[in-house]
Amino acid sequence: MADTSVSKISWTEFRPQQRTLATGAALTALGALTATVGIGVLVYELARAGRNWTGTWDVPPTEMASRTLHQAQTAAQTAAKAGRDAWQNNHPTA
Repeated sequence: MADTSVSKISWTEFRPQQRTLATGAALTALGALTATVGIGVLVYELARAGRNWTGTWDVPPTEMASRTLHQAQTAAQTAAKAGRDAWQNNHPTA
C-alpha cells in the first residue's frame, strides 16, 4: 500500500517574505533590462563595424553576391545539361 502522508503536507506554513520576493523580482527585471540594453549595444557595434569593413572592399557585397548567384546558376545549368546529355547517350530513343 502506498504512503499517503506526503499528500497531507500543510501548505499553510509556507509563507515566503513578500519584501524579499519583491526585491528578487525587481532585481530580476533590472538584470533583464540591463542584458537587453547590453545586447542592443553589442548588435549595434557589430553592425557598424561590419558596415565600415565592407565599405573598404574593392567589390561591394551586393555585386559579389550577384556574381556568386550568376556563377551558381551557370553551374546548375551546365550540370543539368551534362546530366541530360549523359542520359540521352546511355538511353537512346527507338
